[in-house]
Amino acid sequence: MSDSKHAPLPRSGLRWQQLLLGCLLAPWAWPALAGQGAAPCALPPNLPATDASLVTLRQLAPTCQKDASFLYTLGSLLNHLGRYDQAIDPLEAALLHRPSHLPTEFEYAIALEGAGDHASATGLLHNLLQNPATDPATKKQIATFINRQPAAPRLPAQATLSLATGYDDNLLGSTFHTQMSLTTPSGPLPVTLDASQHPQPGSFVRADLSYFGQLGASAPGQAIWQYGLDANHRASPGHAPAELSQASVMLERSTPGNSAPYALAQYQTLLRAGSTTVKQTLLGLGYDFAASCHQRLGLDLQHLRYPDSPLLNSRYTGLIGQTRCPAWGLQVQWRAGHDQPAQPGRPGGSQSQQSLQITKHVPLKNANLMLQWQATRQQDHSGYSPLLGHNAPRHISRNAYRLEYRWLAGGVSPYVNLEWLDQRANLPLFDLNNRILTVGFRTNW
Repeated sequence: MSDSKHAPLPRSGLRWQQLLLGCLLAPWAWPALAGQGAAPCALPPNLPATDASLVTLRQLAPTCQKDASFLYTLGSLLNHLGRYDQAIDPLEAALLHRPSHLPTEFEYAIALEGAGDHASATGLLHNLLQNPATDPATKKQIATFINRQPAAPRLPAQATLSLATGYDDNLLGSTFHTQMSLTTPSGPLPVTLDASQHPQPGSFVRADLSYFGQLGASAPGQAIWQYGLDANHRASPGHAPAELSQASVMLERSTPGNSAPYALAQYQTLLRAGSTTVKQTLLGLGYDFAASCHQRLGLDLQHLRYPDSPLLNSRYTGLIGQTRCPAWGLQVQWRAGHDQPAQPGRPGGSQSQQSLQITKHVPLKNANLMLQWQATRQQDHSGYSPLLGHNAPRHISRNAYRLEYRWLAGGVSPYVNLEWLDQRANLPLFDLNNRILTVGFRTNW
């Protein structure tokens, strides 16, 4: 690993990554490998770790996005310059084209560590330590690498900007029914919904801005404070009621890469058509379990306020669990709890709520495919309305699917995103479908 400032690991290690990436990605990686031309992307030996070298590589990036050696060199140079978050994408792409290249795997772990994902970086190497095929010498060097990993003295703050446009076939989240029956003492009363209550399709533009950082310095094994700021706005020309804005601030205290308690506080607000719809205050307390698959289990407390409809105000208490396996690109999150109205008289009374979300990331050449499924269920404990289903308690089941294809193009990441929501309820008023297509790009600095 002469082209890295870090000590090499023996080539006999990391077979688990080679096999996993090879099996998953060979159908996409092989055509690109077969068609590569090395000459246009040939690089001088001992390229200095300078900003000037980075400029040179950036100029070659559009031509050399399928050249594993180039991608490795670019990622390694970004690591040397301390731009770890920017090194992750080219190193992932390099692994795709050359999954058996040990220096690339090692630089990838360095990029994850430098970007603050200590749990993922060490998790990848912990898997190797537990592999019976790994020889003792390799295990010893990996253990040394893990033990000497310092937490970054202070990670630089990072900002991310996303600009997008798209099409939404149900901007206001209206039911797909055009007729329904009200239940009255004199019998069913058929009602035809006004055209304004039907699903309204239309285009939109959206902007997202987030800022993430760390407060103060930290030492290995010590807890750190992290903060996040996020804001987004979506506007739909010709559909003013569909305008949406959201802003949030988050503060978390945790110990990355270690089994330790965590605490999380978040405040966010949602506005529709310029009017505040919901204000949410969230507090999370629990424990992180550091392993090859990072796990979190905690208590989820929320206070929800509806300025325009105070009768809907409520307090939610529940449990939350998260599992993140970087080696498999898999994330699982579940929630289960009880939502209690702040005052009597809320339609449906108290509610039980459950949700499950599974996210899978699949690297594809110089790109990433994200697949996500979320299932939620809500059950009211008392009747929703005498006019709907003879005051039947409402229950809602929702399935949301999301597919995103993102790739690297110089300093930005263009993406195409498809979302599909299918919601079913025992009361027709709450049946709805929604499909959204979004095209945009992200960049960070």
